[in-house]
Amino acid sequence: MKKIALISIIALVAFQGYSQNMYDVLRYSNTSYNGTARFNGLSGAYGAIGADFSSLSQNPAGIALYRKSEFTISPGFYSALSKSDYYSNKSSDNKNNLVMGNLGMVFNLNLNENNDASILKGLQFGFGMNRSNSFSRNILVQGYNTKSSLLGSYADEANNGGSPLSVDGLDSYSTYLAYDANLMVFDSTSSSNPWWVDMPNGKVQQSKSIEMTGSSREMVVSGGANFENKLYMGLSLCFPSIRYDETSTYVEEDINGLSPKTDPAFNFKSMTRHDQLKTRGNGFNLKFGVIYQPFDFLRLGGAFHSRTTYNLSDDYSSDITGLFENGSEFKSKSPLGAFDYQITTPMRAMGSIALLFGRVGLLSADYEFVDYTSAKITSSDDPFFDVNDSIQSHLQSASNIRVGAEIKSGPFAFRAGVNSYGSPYKNETTLGARKGYSLGFGIREKEYSLDFSYNHMFMKDNMSLYNMASAVSKNEYSSNQFEVTLGLRF
Repeated sequence: MKKIALISIIALVAFQGYSQNMYDVLRYSNTSYNGTARFNGLSGAYGAIGADFSSLSQNPAGIALYRKSEFTISPGFYSALSKSDYYSNKSSDNKNNLVMGNLGMVFNLNLNENNDASILKGLQFGFGMNRSNSFSRNILVQGYNTKSSLLGSYADEANNGGSPLSVDGLDSYSTYLAYDANLMVFDSTSSSNPWWVDMPNGKVQQSKSIEMTGSSREMVVSGGANFENKLYMGLSLCFPSIRYDETSTYVEEDINGLSPKTDPAFNFKSMTRHDQLKTRGNGFNLKFGVIYQPFDFLRLGGAFHSRTTYNLSDDYSSDITGLFENGSEFKSKSPLGAFDYQITTPMRAMGSIALLFGRVGLLSADYEFVDYTSAKITSSDDPFFDVNDSIQSHLQSASNIRVGAEIKSGPFAFRAGVNSYGSPYKNETTLGARKGYSLGFGIREKEYSLDFSYNHMFMKDNMSLYNMASAVSKNEYSSNQFEVTLGLRF
């Protein structure tokens, strides 16, 4: 069973129709912590601060620092910009959408708060949702390729290194579609390379547009305990869900009329390929955290996240249309495909420190370790040996760093932060580190709080339009997110 990898990573993911791959694993293994506007305003450097609903998905011990019950809701606006450079042709595209960063409730039960003889000072319980990733993005790549073509890669695949495939052996989601649309022809007089196409060596205008929508969200149920107002512990049961949709259109066109004039009825003019993918799934993980406050001005935090196992289902389809110089048009559609599989993401370990300056402000930092080589994909229909071997060969461990600061003046707070999420690839030109910064502002009164945040993220990668080194686009991605959080305490 196969599905399309619409966004390809150079040398690792090929444009060969539908097949689960390493990029699918990485898409759901990467986490960009999101939550309340206060959390976002500090760039997520919250592991030792606590008393914020976002803590439930990062360091659950943070729930134990609540002194009152609280309800929070965090709507926002997300904008993603993509830029590409393909054969010196620069293109860009953007996508905007509304998001919900967080929605949750925490209940606090003070126990023996004024009893110095009691070790247990309070218990907390919380439930709700935190958004962990946004997949929404549009990508546009355009350029004149003088070295190769997608149709040429199809012919190479069908010729199979001198052991040509029969029509029945062609891929239902790629090479067979090209054959059925009269874009790839079988020459019975050739024994080693009978499959041929017009324009196999390039000199075609190419474009690919990709539209991605969706997100990963985490439903969380957490409990915490406060011991002597110094040691705080918390546990979260997390139920992440995935919603991902991807649509792409690839066009290859002979804009200079260079197609060989072998048959006027079938002189190539253009090829258009459409792909659609829908992924849905749910998972489960455990998170445990501790925060220790040895002095009033210092908090130390640590958290552990177990692996997440997702049960995912894909629905997909493809079609290819061939257009020829005499105006004839042929279209071939793939069957509707469906496939169920599992992805296991890496565990995470985090250490945090926060310096507290009373009513003046704070300074906080997190360090997080993730071993991406421990991720894997499995299915009852496919052992995925090749994909899991690629994960071991091409991925690495990564360090994530977040730093944030807050300055207070009466009920007002001003925030800023920076973060860096290390590349999961050994070759970091394939996919670079994600880096970002944040700004925030908040008003906090006895019974309510209102916070605002702005986050910017930037990264680069190399994207392969199909499985040839001559079809690589250098891309840059950035995103901007604005969020507001209303908190009500009781």
